[in-house]
Amino acid sequence: MNKRMIKIILSFCVLAASLFVFMACKGKGAVKNEFAPSEAHTLLEQTLKNAHVPEYQYQVITTSPHDKTSFTEGFLIDGGYLYESTGLYKKSKLRKIEMMTGKVLQEYTLPPQYFAEGIAVIGDLVYQLTYKERTGFVYNKNTFSIQNTFHYQTDGWGLTNDDQQLIMSNGSSTLFFIDPKSFKTMRTLTVAAQNYKISSLNELEYVNGSIYANVLPTDIIIMISPQTGQVTGWINIKQLYTHRNCPPVVSDCIANGIAYNQSDDTLLVTGKNWPFIYTIKIEKKNPANQSVTQ
Repeated sequence: MNKRMIKIILSFCVLAASLFVFMACKGKGAVKNEFAPSEAHTLLEQTLKNAHVPEYQYQVITTSPHDKTSFTEGFLIDGGYLYESTGLYKKSKLRKIEMMTGKVLQEYTLPPQYFAEGIAVIGDLVYQLTYKERTGFVYNKNTFSIQNTFHYQTDGWGLTNDDQQLIMSNGSSTLFFIDPKSFKTMRTLTVAAQNYKISSLNELEYVNGSIYANVLPTDIIIMISPQTGQVTGWINIKQLYTHRNCPPVVSDCIANGIAYNQSDDTLLVTGKNWPFIYTIKIEKKNPANQSVTQ
């Protein structure tokens, strides 16, 4: 085994350890290591470059307000409106939001024992996960009245759909494809950059045949093939919000939230407790990525 490969493996092991710390403490107000997000970000970036995954550039189109008390866990656009799921026990909500102003138009507060997570819309129904409760809710999109509940045998993190199946993450490197009627898991998919599994997949969005995912606790969004699980590209949104004035618990201020706007082929991205939503346009790949270790 050559020195370059040893460096790659060691880097990925450190990355996995950093991400594990955040998985264990996600959303509980217990993580106080201010260096962990930065280190995890750097190591994931290094892993993607070593695997020769192309990095995409983007242009910031607009900035709009975002409720800085929102612990964003789910984020999507449907019918010209934003839908957001916010987490934390006793604070979890489902919201319908005016895109340009950030005004909350409709809101449902979950019972205090539930920690809300990812959401997806299929037709007139909104599907919402919960974190540790292993219970999902199905709402009428127009009234927010609960139509059904469902259960799953793992943690709930991110949720999206490909118009046929729900696609769910649980903080690992595995994605679950779930039938939206029977709620049975139809298949699973392991996400990797070449041979390196990418864990801590959080908020999800289905974009033009690819699955986009925030990776906790980084500012990196990866693009995943739903057929192979391979990471096909990535973007770094760290520069969007470098002066966050984060609270003491840094897990409360992490990038999380990807909403695809089909009407103009843009992404709306935000984070937990961020005061802004950024509309970005992905433009092109970087020139051939060079490995950070030679």
